[in-house]
Amino acid sequence: MTQTTPERAILSIKWGREFDPQDLNVLKRAALDHLSQPVRFICLTDDGEGLDPDIEVHPIPAFDFYADTPGRGVWPKISLFHPDLVGLADIFLFLDIDMVVTGPLDGFFEDPGQTLRMLSCGDRWRQMDEGIEPQAATAAITYRPELHIGIFEEFQRNKEHYTSTITLEQQFVGQMAKDLSFYPVEWVQSFKYHLRRPYLVDLFLPPRDPAPSTRLVAFHGFPRPRAVVEPIQPWARPPRSGRKPPKWLTTYWKRYSR
Repeated sequence: MTQTTPERAILSIKWGREFDPQDLNVLKRAALDHLSQPVRFICLTDDGEGLDPDIEVHPIPAFDFYADTPGRGVWPKISLFHPDLVGLADIFLFLDIDMVVTGPLDGFFEDPGQTLRMLSCGDRWRQMDEGIEPQAATAAITYRPELHIGIFEEFQRNKEHYTSTITLEQQFVGQMAKDLSFYPVEWVQSFKYHLRRPYLVDLFLPPRDPAPSTRLVAFHGFPRPRAVVEPIQPWARPPRSGRKPPKWLTTYWKRYSR
C-alpha cells in the first residue's frame, strides 16, 4: 500500500497592533526560502489586510473568548489547539512572528507522532544544555492538530481557574500536553540570551552572529526584529546601549522585506 505524505503547513497567529503585516510577510518569505519542499503558510488573524496573497488567512477560533484574559500570558495561542484547525493540514509548524529564520527548517517538520514538539525555555535554553530539565515554550511548536484539541477544551472548561493560577499560556500548554518532546537546543538561539553583547561591550560591538547550527533566532519579548533593524530609538533598555544593529539581521530584513 502506498503511503501518502502528510500535508504540512507553517502556522502563525497575529492580532492587535503588536506586529504589522510586513513583520509576518518577512517571516513567511524567509521560512519558505529555507525549506526544500513547498509548504503552505497559514495565518490566524483578526485582520488580514496587507498580508502577502499566498498567505492563507483564517479567523482566530474563539478569539472573543480571550478578551478578559490577563495581559502577561499570550492566551489567544490556546486557539492553536482549537478543533477548527483539524483538517487544515496534517502537521503544523507554528512560529511566533518575531522568529528570524537563519537555517534550514526541514527538520522542524519531522513527524512528531503523538507528541507536542516544542522549543524549551528556561535554564536548558539559556545554557544550551540538554542535560537540564526542559520547560515548554510556545514560540515554536510542531504538532498534529487532531491529537491535541484537549488542550483547548480543558482551557475552555476552566478558563478562569487557569488564568488566575498560571502566569503564561506556555506553562498551561506544557502541563496539559499528554506527551512532550523538544527540539535540539542548538536549533534555536535567543537574541537576548545568546547574541546580545554584555553591558558596556555593546557600546563598541554589535550583537554576535548566530551559530552555524542555528536555524531560528527568537526575539522573545523586547526588542522585536524590526526595532533592531529600523531603530527609531535605542532597542535595548538601560543600562545597555542598543544602538548597533547586527549586519546579519539588517541583510536578512532587507532581503525579505523587498
